Amino acid sequence: MPSPLFEAARASYAEAFGLEPTVLTQAPGRVELLGNHTDYNGGLVLATAINRGTVIAGRVITEREGQVHSIGFAEPDRFAFEALEPGEPGTWGRYVRGVVWALGEAHGPLQGGFQAAIAGDVPLGAGLSSSASLQAALALFLFKAGLTGQEADLDDPARMALAKLLRRGENEFVGVQSGLLDQFSVLFGRAGMALSLDCRSLEYERLSLGNPPPAIVICDSKTSRRLADGMYNQRRAECERVVAYFQAKRGPEAVTWLRDVTVEELQAAWSQLDTIGRIRARHVLTENERVKQGAEALRAGDSAKLGHLMSESHASSRDDFGNSSSYLEALIESAEEAPGYLGGKLSGAGWAGCTVNLVDAAEADDFAEAVRHHYTRRTAIVPDVHICQAAAGASGF
Repeated sequence: MPSPLFEAARASYAEAFGLEPTVLTQAPGRVELLGNHTDYNGGLVLATAINRGTVIAGRVITEREGQVHSIGFAEPDRFAFEALEPGEPGTWGRYVRGVVWALGEAHGPLQGGFQAAIAGDVPLGAGLSSSASLQAALALFLFKAGLTGQEADLDDPARMALAKLLRRGENEFVGVQSGLLDQFSVLFGRAGMALSLDCRSLEYERLSLGNPPPAIVICDSKTSRRLADGMYNQRRAECERVVAYFQAKRGPEAVTWLRDVTVEELQAAWSQLDTIGRIRARHVLTENERVKQGAEALRAGDSAKLGHLMSESHASSRDDFGNSSSYLEALIESAEEAPGYLGGKLSGAGWAGCTVNLVDAAEADDFAEAVRHHYTRRTAIVPDVHICQAAAGASGF
């Protein structure tokens, strides 16, 4: 995590509350290399944490409330624990309150209140999981501050339990029906490593990205997913319709997730399925196969193969899952013309936000310059381009 982010959080806390913070925590953002919309379907994902993230600086207070400032937003958030309400939909404070709610549900009420300042450099609404980064950084802050009665130094089993808990907060309190990918990635990241996760069994593996690894270049279209509110939950419902069909045919004990259906079964039932649900399902099931092949490519040290699979994934997202956009397509076309390009795809939920690209590290700067030029020429928008590396997961200091 860049040290300027720690200093920004510390300075913001001191300005807001007149004291020096006693607890500092950080959590990275994440990019999904392969596995687009597979997580809530019980599928496979290949992701990595990145060296962009969220830092929280703060102190314990005696009042049973949260007092939180965020550098990125003018309005602070203040809320009492005894009357915890989500607040306005779409606001950052909803995620802060959701963490407090989820920890309270699992471990009992917090043992005191807190003041905190938040600084982050994950682009918002760009598909890089700024929300899970905030969730994980805050949860570790509350652990480190001694407010939960839980151990602050988390081993992998404890991190998995926390990932599930934070997902519950996002699903039940915030109201976003996400899978486990985001919380898992920001908690389990390692420098130089990708993360392979089976969302049905929760088996995972850390895989080297190579030595030296390719650059992970994130290109921000400067468009926000708020333009496509509700599309994520709509896609989830479309997948669930296919699951319901196969549950009626094979029994609910045989089909819990879309992952439990094979490509062959999908093709055999093609004419009986609704025309939208079946192509959404085809994307998810073929994407699971690409994740398997991507993990094999990393084990073989074949980053070019991984890049090719990422480009195939983008085409499937665009054509079958329908979650690309003209701006994301312009970014991909710009990347294809740039030096060092190994492959790329839309990142996160899609519809707007970012693409993630695998790029020869020696040509990353030239790649970034070329994408800026070509995308600006296509759209009259200057994109933000971030040259990133795989990073460590959430931690406290």
